[in-house]
Amino acid sequence: MLENIKSPGDVKRLTMKEKYALSDEIREALLEIVSETGGHLASNLGFVETTVALHSVFDAPKDKIIFDVGHQAYAHKMLTGRLAQMRTIRKKDGLSGFTRKNESEYDVNCSGHASDSISIALGMARANKLRNEEGHIVCVLGDGALTGGMCYEALNDAGHTNTPMIIVLNDNAMSISSNVGAMSRHLTNMRQSNVYRQFKQKVRRILEKIPRMGERVMRVISKIRNILKSLFINDLFFDALGIEYLGPVDGHDIRELERVFERAKKYDEPVLIHVVTKKGRGYALAEDEPEHFHGVQPFDTRSGEVKKVSGKSAGAIAVKKLIDLAEKDKRITAVSAAMLKGTGLDVFEKAYPDRTFDVGIAEEHAVTMAAGLALGGMKPYVAIYSTFLQRSYDQIMMDVCLNNAPVTFLIDRAGLNGADGETHQGIFDIAYLKTIPNLIIASPSDTSELEKMIELSAKVNQPMAIRYPRSLNSGAGSEDFAIGQWRLAAKGDDITLIASGRMFEIAFEVRKKLAGMNISAALVDARFVKPMDEKMLDEIANSDSPVLVLEDGIIEGGMGEEILRKLKTRRFTEKVELIGAEDAFIAHASVSEQTKDNHMDADSAVMRALKALGKEIK
Repeated sequence: MLENIKSPGDVKRLTMKEKYALSDEIREALLEIVSETGGHLASNLGFVETTVALHSVFDAPKDKIIFDVGHQAYAHKMLTGRLAQMRTIRKKDGLSGFTRKNESEYDVNCSGHASDSISIALGMARANKLRNEEGHIVCVLGDGALTGGMCYEALNDAGHTNTPMIIVLNDNAMSISSNVGAMSRHLTNMRQSNVYRQFKQKVRRILEKIPRMGERVMRVISKIRNILKSLFINDLFFDALGIEYLGPVDGHDIRELERVFERAKKYDEPVLIHVVTKKGRGYALAEDEPEHFHGVQPFDTRSGEVKKVSGKSAGAIAVKKLIDLAEKDKRITAVSAAMLKGTGLDVFEKAYPDRTFDVGIAEEHAVTMAAGLALGGMKPYVAIYSTFLQRSYDQIMMDVCLNNAPVTFLIDRAGLNGADGETHQGIFDIAYLKTIPNLIIASPSDTSELEKMIELSAKVNQPMAIRYPRSLNSGAGSEDFAIGQWRLAAKGDDITLIASGRMFEIAFEVRKKLAGMNISAALVDARFVKPMDEKMLDEIANSDSPVLVLEDGIIEGGMGEEILRKLKTRRFTEKVELIGAEDAFIAHASVSEQTKDNHMDADSAVMRALKALGKEIK
């Protein structure tokens, strides 16, 4: 049946029995495909029936369906003509793991970060009104997104202006990690009001059996539903914001979902539909461990065993060292924005639960709260992905660095970041952090340097950021070093290679290739992006050899441009070539493919070195 679905129109023509059969097929296809390609599994398994119901009731693309994050849109892709391409998901030139405007007319926006869908939906609803266009605006978000402040700003605006739109709240009690906060408890209380839900269902079933009269009585009951509901459920939170609340609704009951969606279409005001789903539904391993199966690498469907990733987990190494330090230093605390497991802080939480703070999907709050911890005499470490740290730029500048608060940022997934694509690349952090006063920026080249940097950060009484990729090579053991001190890893006379972070490994390979051409290259480990090693820059400026700078970030505003500026002030006249990511959003592919496509690989760097040396390139 699934193979015959070419558009949402085909879904609308199915009988209710066929829609449930279709849902089973979608779930089987999801498990088979994601086990091969990797991707988001548990969230998609839980949202199948709701997706079928959405496309049964709404008329996409005339009606706009906006997915918050978009990681739960795999079934949506299958029902909108992309089934044949699903095995390319997250692969180079294949489908994105999120919604993408340029991928399909059914994808309204490019998504990837949480808590923005209500704002986008509200803007589109206003655009429809101004342009006199018809069509419903529907946004789909998870309950985890409600831990982000943007949602409340948008809800407050929508309710105050009474702008018609439909919000589908997918409540599965999870985001990536288990949800935290007062809103999570509020939704849990509402979700667990089984007395009300069972009463409503029993009344409906009885009345449906009464010819003619039953439907009339149901209409009367609907008019007084707020009185009945208030006996069992406290939904006054959304009412206070001016949002009409419908639910809770079983997210796996297509018939009931369609009925509620049809009802919501008739409202001339903002409506929130509270849909309750089971994350990982239909796959026992994912149901038991939804957090583990949220986002996965390719895995065996029978055992659930994931294929091993090469290299050491940098996050795990960082947290292990942090735990060791925390044993002696009682000031050390850890802060997460709903990413305890992703950053490795779940291990720290087990060791020091009272000193671990998971604030939900609220990056801005996480950073400013950490500033408060530091100003209160603690030593906070904020572990966060590079791409999500972007959301708290103002807080880093105004609350942490302006106060010179000793907060340390453990920036995970820095640099090129593979299959998650444009919204998850960690290539911008050097450029957006480098301009902020008081902030130290470090970029270790191996696990040994990472451990030394965390040791050093515990002694530093100012803000510090340590950026690292998902995995790092093991280090043989690093000597102690000071803030801003680089390392001359190898001497050479013909050209100087300056590299930081993951790019040091590539620079090492470049040096070997050049040696095979009888070219002697000095190799510098620029383990601090800010401050830089001014003494070593003096030595490089006094040499007669050109310079090749390699960084795992964008060239514009990056480390290389700063090195170039510093060398020019020293009247350095030799050529300086910069290797890094281009001024573009980088699409999903493997890290090695992205490295090559951006001419950041060893062969490309060798060509640039030869160019700098004025050698003939063959």
